[in-house]
Amino acid sequence: MHFVLRSSRVLTGGRIQAADIVIHQGTIEEILPHRSQPAAYDLGDRLIAPGFVDLHSDAVEKEIEPRPGAHFPIASALVELDKKLTMAGITTMFHAVGFNDAAITGYRATKAAVQVIEQIREANQERLAVDNLVHARFEVTSFESVAAIKNLVADSSVQMLSVMDHTPGQGQFKSIEKWKKFHLPVYKLSDTDADEIIRLKLRGQERAFAVVEDLLAFGKKHDLVMLSHDDDSPQKINMLKDLGITISEFPLDVEVAVYAKKNGIATGMGAPNVVRGQSQSGNISARNLISVDACDFLCSDYHPSSMLQAPYTVHHELGISLERCFEMVSGTPARLAGLDDRGEISVGKVADIIVIEDSSIPKVILTLKEGTAVYNGTGCLCGE
Repeated sequence: MHFVLRSSRVLTGGRIQAADIVIHQGTIEEILPHRSQPAAYDLGDRLIAPGFVDLHSDAVEKEIEPRPGAHFPIASALVELDKKLTMAGITTMFHAVGFNDAAITGYRATKAAVQVIEQIREANQERLAVDNLVHARFEVTSFESVAAIKNLVADSSVQMLSVMDHTPGQGQFKSIEKWKKFHLPVYKLSDTDADEIIRLKLRGQERAFAVVEDLLAFGKKHDLVMLSHDDDSPQKINMLKDLGITISEFPLDVEVAVYAKKNGIATGMGAPNVVRGQSQSGNISARNLISVDACDFLCSDYHPSSMLQAPYTVHHELGISLERCFEMVSGTPARLAGLDDRGEISVGKVADIIVIEDSSIPKVILTLKEGTAVYNGTGCLCGE
């Protein structure tokens, strides 16, 4: 089926311009001059942009357990979150499912994480509207998780693999006090419990490097895109690059982010950090990195709707072109994930497209996934 979307503002070819977009069988077939087609869904001056590609979000955990101890069925939680993603303009989602130390993690314990990933794969094949993929996050002292992650990688249930180190004294938690301030309320730990967990994590550091080296070698063998978290030194960047890491998420300062980029490592930050103007955990503002061109892409982290608000925030607050801002949530993350069929509105790409009403606070009013309307607030039946 052919149909045409039209707007005076289409983000294509690196700039916003008037155009008609011809879509056929889920693919962008042609991009033609504005008003050149006799019949089209005319969106006026609303912005037509590529669907967002989100490389890291743990929103699925909040959908499963919105309050501590209040668990909902995984299958229904995935369907409900998928609906929210369509309204947020996210057409490709990498759920960042954590494999963390079993003593503190609840739904991030190994068996629970495996169950979530298995159900994501099943639901993605059968009932979800957007592409729901998996970014497996390995805590470096979660040794009991290694075999499970390898099994999931081997059967293609995982598309991205990252390593994270939340041991106190480095990375995101520079002190034991900062580690406790975050973990005690989140995981309902006592001081005694926390002290024992910290002791085990510190002891596990002696073994961690060999385990990480082995797991990343396995990921590389299976052609996975591999990432690291909360990098805090050039030395750590060098080590991880040698192990096959190509992306540094949430680098902790400008120096580290600049060093990573100079050494061929892409950098990414959280879109909520951009919108709020500060890190939720008290680390560097993403705006600081963006202002010195040390941030390549944005991810939703824990707040999917920030993927829409962040490009406009960067545009208004930092004076960066809207075209470049949208590249950070579409084309660049698609390229980094090895998804060369999406992330831009151009001939031959899949028709993952969103329409944005941005005359006031921006909102998505239409989301197409491979040319089919999966969210429609326009009143037209595009692609149906």
